[in-house]
Amino acid sequence: MASAAPLLPALVQESASLEPLATVSILLALQPVVRRLQQAMEDLSSQEAQWLESLLERTGSAVVFRGHPNTAHHLERRLRDAGLTTSVNLLAQNLLAQS
Repeated sequence: MASAAPLLPALVQESASLEPLATVSILLALQPVVRRLQQAMEDLSSQEAQWLESLLERTGSAVVFRGHPNTAHHLERRLRDAGLTTSVNLLAQNLLAQS
């Protein structure tokens, strides 16, 4: 039984054992995103939001959640409502483990 390793400090993670698994990514935003990230993600400190903003500027995207698809889609809606461009991806290798 494997569990998902945290991708970022203090973000909600769920067990990846035999559950469907999805990731939520934030894609490059042209404006500062700190306030919008904090608005959309509970328990995200200012320091973590600034670190994410810096990562977005350098790499163009950042994975902010790995866990159950229902939770991923809920978080994606909150991020989009905050004006951020997002992507949700199902992790196929985890879904194959269920067969």
